[in-house]
Amino acid sequence: MNSLMSIKLALKKFAGRNEALLIPLFKFLVTFIALSKINSSIGYMARLKSAPITLIIALAASFLPLNLTIVILGLVVIAHVYALSMECALVVFALFMVLYLLYFRFAAKDSVGGVLTPLSFVFKMPYVMPVAMGLTGTPSSMVSVGCGVVIYKVLHYIAGHKEELSSGGEADKLGQFKVLIDAVILNREMMALAVSFAVTVLVVYIIRRLPIKYAWFMAIAAGELSLLIVTLMAATVLNADISFGGLFIGVIVSTIVNLILQYFLFDLNYNRIEKVQFEDDEYYYYVKAVPKNEFVDEEKTEKKKVRRQAPRARAQQQVVRQRPAEREEYVERRTANPDHEQQALRTAAAIRGANGGQVQTRPTLQRPGEARPVQRTPQRPGSDNLR
Repeated sequence: MNSLMSIKLALKKFAGRNEALLIPLFKFLVTFIALSKINSSIGYMARLKSAPITLIIALAASFLPLNLTIVILGLVVIAHVYALSMECALVVFALFMVLYLLYFRFAAKDSVGGVLTPLSFVFKMPYVMPVAMGLTGTPSSMVSVGCGVVIYKVLHYIAGHKEELSSGGEADKLGQFKVLIDAVILNREMMALAVSFAVTVLVVYIIRRLPIKYAWFMAIAAGELSLLIVTLMAATVLNADISFGGLFIGVIVSTIVNLILQYFLFDLNYNRIEKVQFEDDEYYYYVKAVPKNEFVDEEKTEKKKVRRQAPRARAQQQVVRQRPAEREEYVERRTANPDHEQQALRTAAAIRGANGGQVQTRPTLQRPGEARPVQRTPQRPGSDNLR
């Protein structure tokens, strides 16, 4: 467990130190991958499909807000569709205008969901996004995820019906309008996924905001269950062509990915919950504090203990080393002069008597062979100094 905590701590520190570099890099990679997928599926305009143009757009988008990047990607899609058919470009332009109005009105802060949802379909992990956006976003993420589903399904239909949508006579142009509009309005799979994704985002958001233990775990479980049930019900009611096997596998993959996301974003220690109550002049406050799981580095803790104990251990060693020498010196003095202690006590008593009992001087121990110091009695004022 400590190894996982150390990895998470190292990643957080790395991201915090290199945030100014990682955010533009993330934008560049997302834009480059999105442009590459657009060019490979509906790349009907040769000049816009070239690698230098793709790199230039991706580099420019790395320093722009994601909302502006979404607009640029939409313009690239419209340009490719225009090279295929002007009528299709008009329909796609009108659809994008409606989606952009909804998006910028309700979900302007959820640009990540609007960009990553179509890419999740490309990488065969579409069921990860609704639960992930419910954990990290707001109820407005329903709009961004739903718009992402619509955009992907429309582009997927255009890429698979190139011959039907290519330009021809006047009758064919009217038929192109009808075919593409029907593909948008009557696409039952798109409607079923959009509804199930929106419901899942709302369920996950509501549960993970509850003041209960393990709210994020419950939100993930409830979100995956609601995603499975609502998708099956919508597919049954609308007679949508959704693979049930792919749905089950996608839900399992989504559970694993979102548990990893929860570990890095909201890892709490519910065994150390503290409840605090205080008040001010206007309110009473009831606070429940749940601490995050902390990483305990055993090596650093052991080193701190050693550093704290080192001075004490050195002092004890010095005392142990000094004690035998002092003991030997004391034994030698007692052996050479048995009356040594009694002489020291008599000398101290004489000094106290001479000073009127006010000054106490530590007696000087006399070693064998040394002359006894002369004790001079201080004279009081007015006394006869010639006595």
